[in-house]
Amino acid sequence: MSSVEDAIGSMALMMLRQRHPDAAVGREEIEKAVNDCAQLLARDLSAEQIAAIVQELETRLIVKVGRPTRLVDERGHVPWYFGDRKEGRRFFKRYSDFLMQDQGWSPAAIDAIDLSTDLIMEQMEDPNRDGPWDRRGLVVGHVQFGKTANYAGLASKAADAEYKLIIILAGMHNALRQQTQRRMDRDFLGYNTTPASGGAGFTRIGVGELDRSIHAEHLTTQAANGDFNRAFADNLGIGVQQRPVLLVIKKNARILENLNNWVNEVLAPRGDTEARPLLLIDDEADQASVDTGEQRFDENDAPDPDYEPKRINGQIRRLLSSFARSAYVAYTATPFANVLIHDAAATEDYGDDVFPRSFIMNLPSPSNYVGPGLLFGINGAGADTAQEPLDVTRDVDQDGETWITIDHKNGFVPRYDGEDCIPPSLEDAILSFVLACAARAARGQRNVHNSMLIHVSRYKDVHQAVFRQVDEWVADLKRRLKYRSKKKDSILDRLRELWEQDFVPTSATIRATEIGATLPMTDWSAVERELATAADKIRPQVVNSEIRDALDYDGNAAQGLNVIAIGGDKLSRGLTLEGLTVSYFLRPSRMYDSLMQMGRWFGYRPGYVDLCRLYMTPDLQLWFRHVATAAEELRERLDHMAMIGATPEQYGLRIQSHDILLVTAPNKMRHSREFQVSFQGEAKIQTVLFNDQSRNQQNAATITSFLDRIGPPAEPATQTGFKSLEERRLWKGVAGAEVATLLGSLLFPDEARDVNAARLSAYVREQLGAGELTDWTIAVLSGSGEPLTVNEWTFKTIERAPLPRGEASGRYVVKTILSPRDEAIDLDQAEFDRALAATNRKRAAAGKDEATTPDGPEIRRVRGENPKRALLLLYPLSPEKAELREIDVPIFGVVVSFPDSRSGRSIRYRFNTVEQRLEPV
Repeated sequence: MSSVEDAIGSMALMMLRQRHPDAAVGREEIEKAVNDCAQLLARDLSAEQIAAIVQELETRLIVKVGRPTRLVDERGHVPWYFGDRKEGRRFFKRYSDFLMQDQGWSPAAIDAIDLSTDLIMEQMEDPNRDGPWDRRGLVVGHVQFGKTANYAGLASKAADAEYKLIIILAGMHNALRQQTQRRMDRDFLGYNTTPASGGAGFTRIGVGELDRSIHAEHLTTQAANGDFNRAFADNLGIGVQQRPVLLVIKKNARILENLNNWVNEVLAPRGDTEARPLLLIDDEADQASVDTGEQRFDENDAPDPDYEPKRINGQIRRLLSSFARSAYVAYTATPFANVLIHDAAATEDYGDDVFPRSFIMNLPSPSNYVGPGLLFGINGAGADTAQEPLDVTRDVDQDGETWITIDHKNGFVPRYDGEDCIPPSLEDAILSFVLACAARAARGQRNVHNSMLIHVSRYKDVHQAVFRQVDEWVADLKRRLKYRSKKKDSILDRLRELWEQDFVPTSATIRATEIGATLPMTDWSAVERELATAADKIRPQVVNSEIRDALDYDGNAAQGLNVIAIGGDKLSRGLTLEGLTVSYFLRPSRMYDSLMQMGRWFGYRPGYVDLCRLYMTPDLQLWFRHVATAAEELRERLDHMAMIGATPEQYGLRIQSHDILLVTAPNKMRHSREFQVSFQGEAKIQTVLFNDQSRNQQNAATITSFLDRIGPPAEPATQTGFKSLEERRLWKGVAGAEVATLLGSLLFPDEARDVNAARLSAYVREQLGAGELTDWTIAVLSGSGEPLTVNEWTFKTIERAPLPRGEASGRYVVKTILSPRDEAIDLDQAEFDRALAATNRKRAAAGKDEATTPDGPEIRRVRGENPKRALLLLYPLSPEKAELREIDVPIFGVVVSFPDSRSGRSIRYRFNTVEQRLEPV
């Protein structure tokens, strides 16, 4: 938007917050405020300008955030923070004012930071309390969701409460340390720690422009060499006495060792380590902070006291042990390594390991966050009831294009069809980026940052080769767009075809979702006018450890940076790509945490989420879905633990394993073990099906034979919110042995990991031996598709559109076959009401609207009141809708809904040491 539009938007935002401080704001109120402000400034805005401002304000104001959940251990802790200690918080007040006035944050988002940091502060210790004391905690966020904003708020409150030494461990790369220092300069210190030229002193920025009367010192700067330096610290002569002191350092063993020497040789003799408490904030705490050595434990689970931990982990523990009073707060979006380390690890010289024994906090994501659940259709252990994924992923046939091989080595030169050029899929990705840049400008988002990610290799030589090919292709694209008026060029036809066949239908679909409800419609003529300008600004850029300051977003703030970032590890964790719209990702990782951290595309996309694209292989999409499910399941377990009042050391944590992927690096999970645990409370949902006549015909024959054996269906009846069962055929009281036989006889694709015939059948038989799963309800669902007859059984088929990624794998792949209400088909009204009430309690805690249908986990918990009961849903899918017209039988999909139970063992999980002690395996 222009400066005039920005000014009107800022004024309208302040007006709306004054008029509606505690109430939700609707579109009509926003439009009125914008028009009122335009009149006050005597500006005559067009309808398009008004619409752009309103849409921007809607995106900011209509945000919902739930409450965080906590596991806490109160042993040795004295409650202190709520009450008088919250008064006079000047550091935090100027920070929250800055977020509202300068950054345009919604009141809900600011309130969420205020609440979560209050709860963290309460679980730390009163800095004025006599020692010794030592608190260790973990805050679980989301990838690219705003951890830095949260711990900037925590640092502000800690300074208000008189924590005098605040140290932030900011990743392993210098670029990430500098990025974090810049944020803390703006959000906490209020001045640029790199002095202005000519001896003019420090420039006031961010919070410092709102209130200059409060001040904190620094011992690190934004400069590339601005990490902790003993000589710099000695020259400044800053102690830990009156004003708070901030250090932002990277996780480097030598730098940490120098810091520890300064603490013990300078601060300790002055009494600072006894008199002043330490707050140590560990960002990306699952990386480098976890001890990867092999400490031995005796038969009583006592650790070897002489063990020498790995250097970075050891120096972090040494730093904490140097202070009589310390609080360690770890932040990560991928806590797999943190919860799998040994909870009792300790040594004589280094003290306790960094297991979060004092508290674990699970931060909810705001409603405008684009996370794994939104992109991959995952929503915790109840993934069966998740919203469908956004249609922004596009398949890359890596094997077919042979541009870059999965197992390539350093020095590899990518070639497509024998030529030194990029493949068609990458051409489409770059054209999508051009369209996204142009469309954002057409929507009024001019002079903003736009980024594209190309992550296909870890090797720097390959980065350079890819850069050269991309740079040449982009240069030719710019010329063709710039001079297209002189002759007709097919590139414009290609762009228009991509816009009309991909962007238009995708935008329409996303506008029908909650996150896309406020998105504007953008026509081709508006986009076309911006194409040449948008393309001309694009600059391909290598981003790796050999390139300093590759992404200068701050230096291009006035005009906006359109960059194609080509790199590997440096783009894999922590580093923010501003305005990321298109990602081209072919880099496999077999570790959950590494894979999830590579997802730079998670985050916030206000006003342009429909323009984003994610190009990757079908296998990578399935891997991300599994890791997202495991992460959300871990969160749901944390929430359950918090609900029953458990502590980190009273209750264990477990993470679902995978046939191919690793939870984290093996040396980070030495003390965890893998166990088989129950299908209890799970819904196993088939989303990958065969696309040939032979196997579908065999499955149809198996199912109709089963239906013949179990007798006639029950009479249609009204129940549990269904108007009637009508075409839904329902059987009750079916023997579990019959179901086990059926499940063991069906054919499932290997890619359908949720439904494995042998495992499902074996689990049912095992539970029958325990007196469970004896009483099954069987439902055959129906839809509006073509009727098909098999062995005198006629089925009205159900239409489920195929996903494009199925084509590459030779399978029929759907987003889901389950309609959420179907899973409640066997509940009576009282059970349905209990499950719905439990669902809405969870939704209220998460800041979500009430549901009319209970979610899957609550349905299965209610059914688990009698674990003899289980449910099998059979979906006859339409071959015509699947575009498989040569198939003349229904394509049967299966959903098995198991009740809660405590006796089953079937899914592989990796257990941390606490869970190993508590779970009877």
